[in-house]
Formats: sequence, C-alpha cells, structure tokens
Amino acid sequence: MPSIRTTGLLERFVDRLSRVATRLAALCARPAGGRLRPTAMGGLLVVLASAAVSLAAAPALGDSVRIRWSIGTHYGPEYAPTAVALAAATALVAVAYLGLRTLGTVLERRGAFDRHRGYYELCALAVLVTLVLCQLAVVAANVL
Repeated sequence: MPSIRTTGLLERFVDRLSRVATRLAALCARPAGGRLRPTAMGGLLVVLASAAVSLAAAPALGDSVRIRWSIGTHYGPEYAPTAVALAAATALVAVAYLGLRTLGTVLERRGAFDRHRGYYELCALAVLVTLVLCQLAVVAANVL
C-alpha cells in the first residue's frame, strides 16, 4: 500500500506540471512580444550563456577535447584543440540564433504568423537551449 507522503508528493508534482503546461499554452496562444523572446534579446542571452560556458570550461579542459566517441572502427579526428571546439560550439549557437531570427522576420510578413508566433518562439527557444545543453554535455564528458 503506497504511503500518503508519496501520493502527496506525486499530486504536487502533477499539479505543478499542469500549471506550467497551462502557462505555456497561454503563452503560445497569444502573439509573442517583448524583448526577452528567443528571437530577440532572449536568444542573445542564450548565445551569451554559451560563450560563458566556453570561457568557464576552457581552463578545466586542457589543450584538447575529445569530440568523438565511437565503438569499433572510426574515421576522422577524435580530438580537437579546446579553443577551436569551444569557439565552434558558441558559433553554432550564434548561427542558429541568427537563422531563427531571420526566419522569424521573414515569417512576420505572412498574415497568419501572428496567431502562431508563440509556438515559433517556443520552438526557437527549445533549439537554442538544446544546443547549449549539448555543449554542456561535451564539456562534462571531457571533464569527467
């Protein structure tokens, strides 16, 4: 028989998840605005976070970082200079930001885009955050 404490914890988790989902749905249902949206200043903050990860990780990583993990035969380099790998990761996030911002500008000219802009902004944020999380994963894999 499950304990009351576990059930209460689960109910609170489900309630909190439901509130987050409701807020996200409300955000996506209205036209996004403001400077902190992912294709405006918010995206630039994610690029700066990627640069901060690179700068913070550089001293801990040494001269080279492992960029490829494989089982069996592999072709191509397994290691890259730390500065090049970290700069490439930040550049990838910056290029994705610029591409998403440009795509948003092009789509703004379409009439129906305003109704769905919140979904676009949410997807843009997911892409940028996923790239930074992958950068963190590569750094963590090389540090550990």
